Parts: sequence; C-alpha cells; structure tokens
Amino acid sequence: MADTQKILNALENANGKITMLADGFVDEVWEIINARSDLDNYTLYTRMNHFADRITSSGSGGVGLELLRKRRAFGGFTANIGYAAARLGVDAALVGVYGKDSIDPVFDEVDKLCKVFSLDDPATTHVFEFDDGKILMSHMEAVLDISWKRIVDSVGQDKMLALLTESDIVGIGYWSLLPAFDDIFDNVCANLPNDGKERRFFFDFADFRKKDEASLEASMKRLKDMNSKFPMTLSVNEHEAATLFAVHGETFDDTGRPIKEKAETIRQQMGLDEFVIHSPDYAVATSSKEEPAFAAAVFCEKPVRTAGAGDTFNGGYIAATLAGLDIAERLVVANAAVGYFIRNAVFPEMKNLF
Repeated sequence: MADTQKILNALENANGKITMLADGFVDEVWEIINARSDLDNYTLYTRMNHFADRITSSGSGGVGLELLRKRRAFGGFTANIGYAAARLGVDAALVGVYGKDSIDPVFDEVDKLCKVFSLDDPATTHVFEFDDGKILMSHMEAVLDISWKRIVDSVGQDKMLALLTESDIVGIGYWSLLPAFDDIFDNVCANLPNDGKERRFFFDFADFRKKDEASLEASMKRLKDMNSKFPMTLSVNEHEAATLFAVHGETFDDTGRPIKEKAETIRQQMGLDEFVIHSPDYAVATSSKEEPAFAAAVFCEKPVRTAGAGDTFNGGYIAATLAGLDIAERLVVANAAVGYFIRNAVFPEMKNLF
C-alpha cells in the first residue's frame, strides 16, 4: 500500500516548473442519441461498438443522428496536462493557441492558474463520449502551422529562452497532430542552456496511426539521440501502446512475458529514459534508473468525463516526478488524478487526490 500522507507531503513541498508546447483546443463534447420517444425520454449510445454497428448496418445508405450537447471545455496537450499539473502545485507555462485578441473564456481557469502565451485562436475538437471511450474529430487549421519561428515571433526570443531556462520539464505534443514537431523539438534542444541543470522532456504522441511509420522512426531517432543529454519520458495509452509494440515486433497482450517486462524491452529499444503506459485498468512505468512498476487502477464502468483523462494522468505523473517520488508512487498519483477526474469531471487538487 502506498503511503498517501508521504506522497501528499512530497507534492506540497515540491518546487518545479514546466513549459508545455504547442497546441490549444476547444472541446465541443456531445452524446449521441440512439432513440427518442418524446421530448423528455430518450436513450443514448453508451458503447462505442453499438454506435459502430449502427454505422455499418446502414451499408451504403445514409445515417441520421441526433446530438446532445454535453459541455464546452478547454482541451489539448498543453491546457489539459498543464492545468492538471498546476492543480497539484506545479508552476506551469503554456504556449499555444488560446485566443487571438484575448484569451477565449473557455480557458479562463487555465489562464488564472498558469502562465499562458497565446499565438492565435484555438482549434476545435468535436468529442463524442461513450461509457467505454470517445471519438475525437478535430478541425486542425489553427495548429497545423505552429512552428518554432511562429512561437518565437509571438512570445519573443528572450521570453522563450527564459521559460526554457526556468523549466524542469518541457513538454511537446501532440506529435501526431503537430506537423512541425521535429522542428520545435530541435530548436528547443538547441536553446536549452548548458548550465548543469537536469531538464526532462515529456511527450504524449497521441494516435500514432495519424502519421506514417517513417515519420515515427525519424522523430523517435531524434529523441533517442538527445536522451543522454535530456532524459525523455514518453507516455501512451493502451491503444497507442499496441501500435508502438507492433512497430517493435512485440505483442501488447497478456500472453508470454508480463507487461512490465515487455514495456521495459520496448523502452530499451526506443533508447528513452522513461516509458509509461496508462489504461482504464492499470498503469505501467519503466525507467533506466528504477525497476519497472505496475499499478492497478480502480475501473470506472460509467465515467462522467473521458475527454482529457489521459492528459490528467500525465499531469499527475509530472507533478509526482517534480515532487521526487519514486516510480511506483508516480503511478499512484497519476492513477488517483485520473480516477477523480473521470468520476467527477473536475481536475483534482491535492485535497481530493486520495
């Protein structure tokens, strides 16, 4: 059993700073109505496979669906992870697209808690939530042309260098949605000062299938080549892990070796300092400096909110990393953070983490 009081004490006494680059989304979240009998009585699609069956059963014909608005919320790598970490005491600076002339009101609570630097208006993601997952469909125009030059031109060279110099962890994401990922990564590495301070990179690549394997290999080689200078953490969900395992000739299932051993093999092949997998049932982390860790999650059959769950896990993991907690404790914090989030639709604070 984890010593939760020890963990809370470490989080409360932590003193870490992060800079997160470089996206920004407004999530328009919907539920899909299966059938309606009258104004007040209807049923929802609660399982993704049931919705898929509706689509495939229509053959080549059309499908008419009714949507029910669930919420409008901020989303994306920077806002979700940065805000989740900030709620647990981390000093977070976020660089992305949150509003052109002024910050979009959907980011107000993020703007109050984090240092926000906005390049333009945000992108939009339409999220269709089910009890067992979600479908995300994004209008990407606002983030497709984010580059290092655009960041520096907007934020200022001196300010960006100051943010990077002050940071303990720099996050860049999502790889699959950011065409200029390699450009931004190369420039961040080139501009991090050689002052003896250990700085870590943190990545959530999101859906690997959105880019080809050659692009993945090129980006992963960049990370591997810089890992000895800047330790790298890659965090993926179970679906992304399955794709990554397949690329490295491994099976992501319960057959053969335990998942911890498989994950450690993949980590070594990638040449990264740290590899994390999170799922609704468990989380696994492997590291070059610590023994692999496994932490079971408390499964939630009917989550209130799923969009942003993985980012909340990552925010908790980052906060625990900056608090100096060991690998098993980092997973405990991350699982607790996402567990509270999906059950309450609110990012946790330390007072309600456990």
